[in-house]
Amino acid sequence: MTEIDEGAVRAEVRAWLEANWSPDYGLVEWRRKLAESGWGVPHWPSRWYGRDLPVGLVPSVEEEFKRIGAIGVAKVGIRTLAAATILEHGTDWQKEKFLLRILTGEDIWCQLFSEPGSGSDVAGAVTRAEFRGNQWVVNGQKVWTTSAHKAHWGLLLARTDWDQPKHRGLSYFILDMKQPGVTVQPLRQMNGYASFNQVFFTDAKVEPEFLVSDVGNGWAVTTTTADARTPRRRRAAQLGNSLRQVGPHL
Repeated sequence: MTEIDEGAVRAEVRAWLEANWSPDYGLVEWRRKLAESGWGVPHWPSRWYGRDLPVGLVPSVEEEFKRIGAIGVAKVGIRTLAAATILEHGTDWQKEKFLLRILTGEDIWCQLFSEPGSGSDVAGAVTRAEFRGNQWVVNGQKVWTTSAHKAHWGLLLARTDWDQPKHRGLSYFILDMKQPGVTVQPLRQMNGYASFNQVFFTDAKVEPEFLVSDVGNGWAVTTTTADARTPRRRRAAQLGNSLRQVGPHL
């Protein structure tokens, strides 16, 4: 494999920024242009808004953004976990629908894993998703959910098979948070703020194309989401450890 020269990468991104960056752009307009150039997430696949660069060169690209004062793509919050998960497990349709709007920051995301009574045992989820007719129907409750009151989309782990061991009976969905079957209630803290929410599902609907990966593969997908939280330099090593730890459950 040909080694990629850091100096050449710096020169290329610097030239592109000098030719294209302007503070007069609207935020979404600029981020869309940046995403389509591949320089917003250069370590992503070139087919999906990246440039196939090694992750080790990302800091060099980011330094060129700082040098010129250019704004990057949206990289804060659960949207980064959603992007990593969709890139790894999503269908082409899901990537086309969600990835660009993640990078522009147009959509807000939340993570729907934790449940009352389960503590840190995410695999003990009892929120259920049943396939009725031609769609999934979700009932249950999630808790400690950041940004649920603002989110457009949620990363949902739900039980789809009660006859399987708990890790194997889970499936992973992208859920529309603005539909009638979703109720969000803030969890008020002693200081008066409500950083977290509880979320109730009452016959919430999920179309089949919003299932991520296969039915029953939710735990493997969840591992990817959890791993995306780790700092970039530790990610590869910790992913290997996580897969070894959960391997017996898959």
